[in-house]
Amino acid sequence: MLTRRSALSWLGVTALLPLTVHAAAGERLYLNAYGEKGGFGLAAFDGDGRIRYQLPLPQRGHSFARRADGRMAVAFSRRPGSFALVFDPVAGTAIRTIAAAEDRDFCGHGAFTADGRLLFATEVVGSTGDGVLGIYDAAADWARIGEVATHGLDPHEMRLMPDGRTLVVANGGILMRADMPRLKLNIADMDPSLVYLDARDGRLLGQVRPATELRQLSMRHIAIDRLGRVAVAMQYEGPEGDPVPLVALHDAPAGAAGLEYLPMPEAERAGMRQYCGSAAMDDSGRYLAVSSPRGNRVLVWDLDRRSMVQTGEARDVCGIAAQVRSGFLASNGLGRMFSLTTETGIGELAAHSRLQWDNHMVIAS
Repeated sequence: MLTRRSALSWLGVTALLPLTVHAAAGERLYLNAYGEKGGFGLAAFDGDGRIRYQLPLPQRGHSFARRADGRMAVAFSRRPGSFALVFDPVAGTAIRTIAAAEDRDFCGHGAFTADGRLLFATEVVGSTGDGVLGIYDAAADWARIGEVATHGLDPHEMRLMPDGRTLVVANGGILMRADMPRLKLNIADMDPSLVYLDARDGRLLGQVRPATELRQLSMRHIAIDRLGRVAVAMQYEGPEGDPVPLVALHDAPAGAAGLEYLPMPEAERAGMRQYCGSAAMDDSGRYLAVSSPRGNRVLVWDLDRRSMVQTGEARDVCGIAAQVRSGFLASNGLGRMFSLTTETGIGELAAHSRLQWDNHMVIAS
C-alpha cells in the first residue's frame, strides 16, 4: 500500500511567460534545461535547434517527465532538488510549482502513469539517504499523496515500461545526506541496482545488481528498446584506469537474469572516462546512444547486432534524444546542438552561445 504523508505546502503558480513563439501543430519539440548568466531556465526547440520558447527556473534544472498525451510535462531540479515545475510543453506556459516535501529532495527525474493521473518522482530522504518515489496526483492539484521505497540508495532516472504497469528505477547506490550535500559516503560498499516496481501498489517485482567486483558501477540512466529491454548507462566510482563496462542491457521486468554488458572497444571505453551522462533510443528502438560529457563523445550501438556502430565527438556533450525517423539530437554545455546519425556521424546544427545546456534532452511533443 502507498504510505500517506502530511499535506504539501504549495508555492503556487509562478508568473512565467514564454519568451518566443509557440510550436507549430504536429511539430516535434525537444526540451532541455540550461544555465545562463544570472539564472536558469528550460527551453523547447525544434529538430533544427531553433528555440521556440523559454521558461525561467528558480534553480538549476535537470530532466523532465512528459505525459503520454503531450499536454503536460514536469521539469525537475537538479539533485538535491527543491522544486518541480509543471508546465504545458506545447504552449510553453507554467501551471504549478511543486515544493519538495519535508526531508525529501528531488533527484532530477520522474515518470507519469499510463493514464497521466499520477506522477512518480525519484527522491531521497535527506536525513538517511534512502530512495523513494514521491507520488503526486494531477487530479488533486498535484498533491503529494504518498511514496514507495526504491529499495536502494540514490535513485536517479526512472521510466514506465511498455506494459504501462511497471516502473523501472536506476538506484545509483551512493549514500548522500542533506547535511553533507553531494558528499559520497559509501564508495567502498556501494549497492547499485536496477529495480522494477508495480505502479499500482509499489510492490517490488524484481531487482538486479552488478557483480560484487563491479559494485562501484553507479546505475544512473535508462533507455528502453523496442523489445522492452532496459539499457542502463553507468558511472564508475572506482579508479579511472579500471577497465570496467559502462553500458548494459537487462531483459525486463522479471529481474532474474543478470546484466548483459555491451561491447565497447577499449579506446572508446577509456575515452568515456568512466562516466555516462545520458542514454536514449532512436525512433526505431534499435539504436542506443550514450553520451559522456567528461569524455566529449556520444557512442551508438546497434542492439540487434550487439555492436557499436558510431562515435560522435563534441566537447562537453550530454543531452541526447531521438530525431524524427533516424538518428539523434545532442546538446552540450557550450550552447551547441548537434545531429548524429549512424551514416554521417555528428554535425553541428545550431549554437546558442549564451546558454549552457544541462544534462538531459527529452522529446516534448
